[in-house]
Amino acid sequence: MSKNIQTALNDWHTNVVSHMTINDPSKLAEYALHISRIVAYDHLIIKDELLKIDEIGKEINKSMKNYPESRPTKLIEKINHQLYKIENFKGNRDDYYNPSNSLLNIVVKRKTGNPLTLSILYIQLAHSLNFRLYPVNFPSHFMVKHVLDDEDNEIIIDPFNEGRIMDDYSLKELLDHFYPKMNIALTRKLVDRASNPDVITRMLNNLKTSFFECQDLDNAELVNEMILDINSEDQHSLRDKGMVFLHKKNYKQALEFFSSYLEKFPEANDADTILELIRRIKTSDL
Repeated sequence: MSKNIQTALNDWHTNVVSHMTINDPSKLAEYALHISRIVAYDHLIIKDELLKIDEIGKEINKSMKNYPESRPTKLIEKINHQLYKIENFKGNRDDYYNPSNSLLNIVVKRKTGNPLTLSILYIQLAHSLNFRLYPVNFPSHFMVKHVLDDEDNEIIIDPFNEGRIMDDYSLKELLDHFYPKMNIALTRKLVDRASNPDVITRMLNNLKTSFFECQDLDNAELVNEMILDINSEDQHSLRDKGMVFLHKKNYKQALEFFSSYLEKFPEANDADTILELIRRIKTSDL
């Protein structure tokens, strides 16, 4: 591991990972901005970026002055109006896998992002209204939710689709869209509250996929190590550590990590693929 990556990881651990024991959703925007700073924007000032979001929140607060005891649906309506109608934020459908969609400072600047970054922005804005929202790690499409006084009742919100409130039918339709012909059952577990480490890991995985696709191996390696700093036993990141070495043509270390991966996860879905890569490394068929 290069000295630069180790320095970045020390920064990451000090400013984010060591604070994740406090599972406060309102910290997600700050953590996401640290990702932007460490991965792409060295001189980013976190406080200034949070103030940009707070300015949007202040506008929502102004519009709420005549609604001191607003019900949740009214608060959602006001957030949606300011964020999507006044500020013109939208989901980036045209360039969905661009790494910039996972960098919150760029999302705020360009006013477009992916489901996860828009959800983090939405949570932060709700926090400025003292409106408690939680992240939802829904399969293939991140969302947020508000839990009503009765713990069995909750409102699921889709920030990527202009804050649409999702009922069970809409959630099932979304599942079927992403997993056609699998008929996955909609269970309450799919809309459980996600922890801060889960959310940030998902953001880093999105970035890692983008970096691999554009062959930015240094950043792919850095982001992968950032995930492992959160969870040293993360299955896919242990595999991807070998993938980084493979792409860099460091075949000896790639072989070591692939072998270690299969020892830890012999029943992994991609075991056959990794075995084939091991065979090709050993026979110099790469």
